Amino acid sequence: MERIQHSPLPGTLRDELVAGLNPASAGGIDQVRLKELTGLPPTKAIRALCVYFALVREQAPASGPVPEKVEAFVKQNPSPYDLLLQVEKPSLLDLGAGDLSFEEEFLDHYLPSLQHRGKDLTLHAVDRLQPGSQLGGAYHADPKRLHRLTRDAPDSLQFRFWGGVDMLDLSTHPHLLHEYTMVTCHAPATPTFAYEPTRLSPAAIHSHLTKTKGDYRTVRVRGEKALEVMHRGQALTFPHWKFVIHGPLALLNLAARRGALCILSAIDDEVFWEILAQLVEDSGMRPPDVIFTPETIPEIFGHVHQTLASLTIGERCNLPDATPLRRTLPVSTTPRERNPIAYRFRFVEIRRGAVFPGMPAGSTARRFRHMSEEVPPWHLVLVPERVPAE
Repeated sequence: MERIQHSPLPGTLRDELVAGLNPASAGGIDQVRLKELTGLPPTKAIRALCVYFALVREQAPASGPVPEKVEAFVKQNPSPYDLLLQVEKPSLLDLGAGDLSFEEEFLDHYLPSLQHRGKDLTLHAVDRLQPGSQLGGAYHADPKRLHRLTRDAPDSLQFRFWGGVDMLDLSTHPHLLHEYTMVTCHAPATPTFAYEPTRLSPAAIHSHLTKTKGDYRTVRVRGEKALEVMHRGQALTFPHWKFVIHGPLALLNLAARRGALCILSAIDDEVFWEILAQLVEDSGMRPPDVIFTPETIPEIFGHVHQTLASLTIGERCNLPDATPLRRTLPVSTTPRERNPIAYRFRFVEIRRGAVFPGMPAGSTARRFRHMSEEVPPWHLVLVPERVPAE
């Protein structure tokens, strides 16, 4: 009670919470009032309030699956998501959750099996679109899905969604777990992750963006900051951060730190080759200030390109069979999470295609089949591990 009374919440809300939680009042805790205030069932509401007021901290499982066993599981099973059925405390963090259609499909597929096994699931999702923004269109979290995932969720599901959050600055969100069984990112954003700043100069990136996307500038749309891009004679508006470049190293470092298993799906061609360049040991596949294009990629990636280009839809291959993986993943300067531990990926599987039988997919993956001008996307399954101290 003391934490609530001295919190910066509006006075009326503080009073309502105290009244709803006061065990000395007639009838004890007011379950109806708590649900009206939080939108959650009583047990979930109390836990959420304890976390919010720092009475408890959500913690990662005491010991996650070891990398060797994760790698063995991925090699032996068609769906890497089935790993969640094998661990004691399954958890998943979805980066760039968008309309939450992945969350809905994922839960339809896996929650009944987890409940049958008597396991609780933690499902967290973040997205950088600011709720209520007039920009972003269909990529906003769907209100009906969000309602079902929060208010109608069973007690065996611990679900939370944060909008308006930069996935590369999660250190300010203590309610997130330190480590998840799985980290997913569906359709990693372009151009955000399509150009690596440690490989390409700002001038090279700007020149290529202007040439391929069009001239762009920051404007205000009905009072909201936005990015205006002149593309083929038409002015298009996007969220103001659309052309902020972080590069794949930032995404890979984040995924490696947070997940025992990482899945990047529905990756377009431009983003894929930039990611791939950061996964391999051969520095010749990371030429400075050379933009990856359909013309330059075959020469730069050589036999690796030949191997991957021969994959048909639904096929998969292990990247270590084609070329050695990078022994240490350079720590990107973009993420603001202060973690000096170095990581690498001990195993990387590449699949060709947007959707796969028995595996949940995001909305962008489902749209690919209708995009006649787009080449088939890529799908990465990555097993990270800490680099041993020398």
